[in-house]
Amino acid sequence: MSKLATLVPRYIYPVVAEQGEDGGYGLYFPDFPGTAVMAPDIHTAIRDAKDMLINLLLDIEDKGEAAPSPSTPDQIQLEDPSDKIVFIDVYMPPFRDEAANKSVSKNCTMPKWLREAADEAGLNFSQILQNGLKEALGLDQRKI
Repeated sequence: MSKLATLVPRYIYPVVAEQGEDGGYGLYFPDFPGTAVMAPDIHTAIRDAKDMLINLLLDIEDKGEAAPSPSTPDQIQLEDPSDKIVFIDVYMPPFRDEAANKSVSKNCTMPKWLREAADEAGLNFSQILQNGLKEALGLDQRKI
């Protein structure tokens, strides 16, 4: 069973929305101390907060840690009567797939003559290395 099969597919967390004097919005997640986004309007603020939540959750999962339990509205103390609680719902599988298939750089060494011959032939080093690693590991060409 893969590591991803044991992960929670969906998270729903509260975020507190505060409207600034300039009409913009500040949002923070009570369950993730030190998080905040600022935006000129509520739509942008919620989109940015959702992106932040996705990245926080991917980082937590990558470290093998458990995500914090979401607070309930009665557990959240609002600083101002105009503050609102909004819930952000994130379905993680597509974001996990994207993160797993993100390209990373790996330095490798080879004899100079081999590099020159490959350059002259117009070969794609990354693609050849990926194919060779998949073959050596017994993996097919599908997304892993």
